Formats: sequence, C-alpha cells, structure tokens
Amino acid sequence: MNNAIAVLNILAWPLTVLAIVWTVRKPLASLLPSIQKIRFRDLEVQFSRFLQQTSDEFSRAADIRVDGDPSDQRLLDALKLSPDRAVLAAWNALESCAREKVEGLLPDDESFKSPLKRPLDYLEFKGALTPATARTIRDLQSLRNQVAHFGEDLVVRGNAVRYVSVAEGILKVIDSITGLPKVKLTAVTLLILVLTSLIDSKQYEDITIDEVYKWIRNETVIPSLSRRTKGRADLSNYGADGPYPNFARFYHDQMKRLYDAYGGDHRRKWGVENNGLCLLLAWTNELIQQGSGWHPDEM
Repeated sequence: MNNAIAVLNILAWPLTVLAIVWTVRKPLASLLPSIQKIRFRDLEVQFSRFLQQTSDEFSRAADIRVDGDPSDQRLLDALKLSPDRAVLAAWNALESCAREKVEGLLPDDESFKSPLKRPLDYLEFKGALTPATARTIRDLQSLRNQVAHFGEDLVVRGNAVRYVSVAEGILKVIDSITGLPKVKLTAVTLLILVLTSLIDSKQYEDITIDEVYKWIRNETVIPSLSRRTKGRADLSNYGADGPYPNFARFYHDQMKRLYDAYGGDHRRKWGVENNGLCLLLAWTNELIQQGSGWHPDEM
C-alpha cells in the first residue's frame, strides 16, 4: 500500500502537466498560424528596411538611380510571376554577368581558387569593385538568401522592384570593367595606415595644406613626405626595391587629377581646413571611393 502511494506521488505532477497540455492543445494549435504570421511579417519588415538602407547607400556612393521598373525583359518577366522570383532572377543575373566578365579577363597564372564559381568574390578580391559596390553585393546576397530560405511571399512588389533596380545598377558597374587591377588595393590601404599613424603622432601638424598642394603640383608627394617626416613614415614599399615600385607615379597622377578638379575646395567637400596630412588622407581615401581603376603603366 505504501509503495502504491509513493508511486502515485511521483506520477502526480507529470500527470497533471499532461492533463493541462491535453486541455489547452486546441486553443494553442489555433494560435500557431497567428504566431507564424506575426513572425513572417517581422521578417518582411526587416527585409524592407535592410533593402532601403542598402539601396540608399549604393545610390549615393555610385551616383546611380535605383528606382523605376526593370529594363531587362527577363527580370520584368520574373517580376510578373512573383516578387520573390524577381529577386532570385536578379541575383542570378548578377552572378552570370560577373562570370562572363571574369571569364573574359582571367589571366593564365591566376592563383585565386575557383574564380568562375565565385565571380563576384573574385572581382572584389582583385579590387575591380569599389568598396561601396562590393558591400552592396554582399547585402543583396544576404537578402537573396532570405528569400530562398523562407520561400514565397516574403517580398512585396515594391521591394522586388527596388532590389532589381539596385542589381541593374551593379550590372552596369560590372559591364564597365575593362580590365583587372594591376595594383592591389593593399598598396593604397597601406599608405592610409602610414598617414593615420603620422596624424596620430601629432608631430607633423605643421604640414600645411599649401605645402601638400605644392608636393602634388610637383608630383613629389611620396618622396617629400618621406623627407619631411625624417624616416618615421615607412614608404619603402613604394621604392624601386619594394613590392609596389610603379605605385608612386600612379598615385601622383591621381593626386594631380584631384587637385585640378578640387584644389582649394577642400573645406567644403572634405571638411579639411588646416592639416595637410588630413587632406592627403582624405584624397587617398577618395581614390578608393571613386574606384580609380588601379592601372598604372607597366614598367
């Protein structure tokens, strides 16, 4: 008798829980569609916000309008079928365009693994895409993956049109690529690190904008910077024995181009008013923003 009572005591709470679950199973089941609908609506809102941000950033950086219906008939046909299919078709068009471009430009001695399987990654790796364009491509891929994962009806028509418009803007950028960079982006980013270090040291605040303008006009920025900083700036990478021996001429040409276009307008356009090194940093960064092509002459 005592054993039976002990067993009942042990089973009391599990049986109670099972009874409660059995009682409320139908009300809970009726709530599941509503919960799923709320969750799906939240995903749709997140998709829309992320796409809007991506679209605005790319439009500003690339100076390309990203509104209006698609111009590509294949994407228009996909949009007529469903907004979700239009997103998937637009991403496929990007990969296809990039693959054709890479196939036409791929050097015989390329060491990048599977460039034709990862053509967009390859173009970014080679520096053929500006950072803003590469970032937009990654954002579009993330959005495309959401559509592929969650299935139909995640995308409303307006968002599909915006996605396709951004993709078409990138297609124009890819189409305009005429060659792969001969100077890696690393050559520029290393110079940015040097300038950042010099500015942070606060030892060269007397380098004025007028002095930097003189270096640019004389096309002597790198050697003048090396002499002026008394060896603190390690610019040996750009010497005859460094890994980027052709970069100095390319860099001076680009600085001269910026000077001819914007000389004297540094305060309004870049917010730089006093420090010459800050101007050099801003203009070096501008080369990346503009995607200047990185094609110095071979020597």
